[in-house]
Amino acid sequence: MVGHYKDGKLHPKKPGASAEPKPCAGNTGTTITAEDLFYNMGTRKRAMNGRDEFNKVAHVITCYAVHNTGIAFSLKKSGDNMPKIRTTSKASKIDTISNLYGPALGKELIEFSCDDKNFGFKSSGYLTNANYSGKSFRFILFINNRLVESSAAKKALEAVYSSVLPKNSYPFVYLSIEIDPQNIDVNVHPTKNEVHFLHEDEIIAGIQAKAQQTLYKCSTSRNYYTQARLPGVDIAAAVEEVKGTKKVPEGEENTRVYDHQLVRTDCNQTKLDLFIANQAKKIMNEHEKESNSAPATALYTTIDSEKPGPSNKKMKLSNPQSENSAGENKENIDIINVEDHIPKEVSKSGNPTHRRPIYLSSVLALQEDICKARHEAAVDLLREHKFVGIANSRYALAQVRTKLYLFDFGKLSEDLFYQKAIFDFQNFDIFNFSEPAPMRDLILIALDDESSSWNPDHGPKEELANFATDLLVAKREMLDDYFSIVITKEGGLSGLPILVDQYYPLLHQIPMFLLRIATEVDWDTEKGCFQSLAREIAKLYAMKPIESESDEPATYTQPSQNSMSDPNVPDWKFTVEHILFPQLKSFFVPDQSVTSSGAILQVADLHDLYKVFERC
Repeated sequence: MVGHYKDGKLHPKKPGASAEPKPCAGNTGTTITAEDLFYNMGTRKRAMNGRDEFNKVAHVITCYAVHNTGIAFSLKKSGDNMPKIRTTSKASKIDTISNLYGPALGKELIEFSCDDKNFGFKSSGYLTNANYSGKSFRFILFINNRLVESSAAKKALEAVYSSVLPKNSYPFVYLSIEIDPQNIDVNVHPTKNEVHFLHEDEIIAGIQAKAQQTLYKCSTSRNYYTQARLPGVDIAAAVEEVKGTKKVPEGEENTRVYDHQLVRTDCNQTKLDLFIANQAKKIMNEHEKESNSAPATALYTTIDSEKPGPSNKKMKLSNPQSENSAGENKENIDIINVEDHIPKEVSKSGNPTHRRPIYLSSVLALQEDICKARHEAAVDLLREHKFVGIANSRYALAQVRTKLYLFDFGKLSEDLFYQKAIFDFQNFDIFNFSEPAPMRDLILIALDDESSSWNPDHGPKEELANFATDLLVAKREMLDDYFSIVITKEGGLSGLPILVDQYYPLLHQIPMFLLRIATEVDWDTEKGCFQSLAREIAKLYAMKPIESESDEPATYTQPSQNSMSDPNVPDWKFTVEHILFPQLKSFFVPDQSVTSSGAILQVADLHDLYKVFERC
C-alpha cells in the first residue's frame, strides 16, 4: 500500500484524487522512507547535518538488527547504490554482531544470562572478553524489546571491566532485560529514551555480578600481539621491568572491591558508646567495680557438691512482698558471683561437656523443623555482622558489609533461647536457690497481676494456685530430667536451667512463668508439650524492658549476676554486646520471620549514600 501525507494526515497526490492508500508493488517487509525533513522549518533545516542524522539512524537500525535475529534489515542512503547496513534473517546473533561490528569483535563474544524471580526479571546478552578493547564503550540495552538507555547499568558494567581492560580501553556489551511493564518509569527524559525501573539497584547488582563471574571465567588467558625488536632496545632491562610487576596472590585473581563496597573491619573500631564519653566511662567503671568485688548487701551463693553431674549453683530467692519496705526497691531478688563458681567440667556455653544423647523422636522433629526453616540470607547476615553499638532500649546497631541494620535484641533473644531449649534438651547446667521457693505463693502473686487476665469466672485464686502446684509437682521428674527445672515434693521451686553462660533470668518473672507453664503448656502430646514448654522458658529468659516511672525512656534489665538487685543498672549494654550478640552470631539459626516481623531492619546502605552525595 502507498499513501501520501501532509501535516500528519492523508492527502491526495493530485487535486481531486482520493486520499486513501492504494496497492502497489514492493518487496516483502516494511520500507520506511524519510524525505523533505523540516521542509516548513527553515531554521531547523539549515542547522541539520545530513551526515549526523544518517549516523543516528544507522545506530538505531544497527541496535535493532542485533536485538531482532530472524529479521533481515537493510539501510540505504539516498543516492548510494549499495546499502550501508544489511543483515540476513537466518544469521545468528553472533553472526549479526560480527557483520555489523567486525569479525574481530565477534570472535571475542561471551554469552551470559541472569534472572531472579524475587525481583521479577530475566536478562540475557553478550559481552566481550578481556582480549577485545575498543576506543569507546558500545552498550546496547533493550528493555521489553525497546531500545533505551540506563546510566546506572552502564556505570555498573564499566566498573566490571575497569579491573580487566587497560586504561582508555572499552568493551562491547549487548543486554536485553524483560521486566513487568508496570515497574518501568519512562517519564525520565522528554524523549523517553532513558528509563528507571523498580528495584533498579538490586537488578543491576545481580546483572553486574553475573557479568563479572562470566567474564572472569573466560579471561584466564589473554592474547598478545608481538612485533619485531626495534634497534637499540635493551631486552634485559625490559625483562627486569616485567619481573618487577606486582603479582596477584593466589585466590584473589577474580576479586574486585569497588570504592562504595569498602568496609572498615579493624578490630579496634570505635563503638557508638565511646562518642558519649561520660556515659561510656560510667558503664566501664561500674562493670569493673562489680566484677572485682561484690556489694556488701549482696546475698551469698554456694555450690552444692553433694549431687554429682552438672554444677548446681545456689542462690537465695527473697519474697518481694514480705521484704520490701517503703522507699526501697520494688524488687529484692539478687544473684552474685556465680561466674566464680562454674566448675571446670562445664563448657563456656554453660552446658556440661559430656552431653547425653537425644533419642526422643519429638525433640528430633522439633530440631529438624528449626533447620528446615533456616533462612540463608539471615544466617549470613548474623554470621558476618559487626556490632556497632546500642541505639536505644530496644534496638542495637550492627554493620554487615556496606549496610547498617537495627537488631531488636528482645525478639531475637526469645527465639535464641527457644532454640537453646530445644537443641540443649536434657543437657542444661543448673543453678539452685539457697532455699526452695513455695510455688503456691508465687502463683498467687502471678494471679494478682493484671497481666494474668484472671477473672472470677475462672474460679478462686487459691484453688487455681493449688491445682497448678499439684500439676507441676506431678510433672517434676520430667521437668528436672529434660529441662533442669528442679521442684521438690513439697511444692517448692529449687532450681532453674542455665541456657547461656553468665546469663540468668529475671527472678521477679518466675511467678508468671510458673503460672504459664501450668496453664499454657500442652501436656497431652509429647511434641506439643516440649515445644510449648520451650517457648515459655524462652519468654522467661528473653530480655524485656521495664517501664520507668520517670520521664526517661524504658531500659532493659540486666539479666546477669549482681545486676538483678538493681534493674536500672546500665550494665545491660555490656550483656547485649558481649554475651547476647556473640550467641546470636555463633549459635542462632534464624528463619524468615526475623525480617518479616521487624526483628532485623536495614537503616542505611553505603552504596545508596554514595548516590546521595553524588547529587550534592
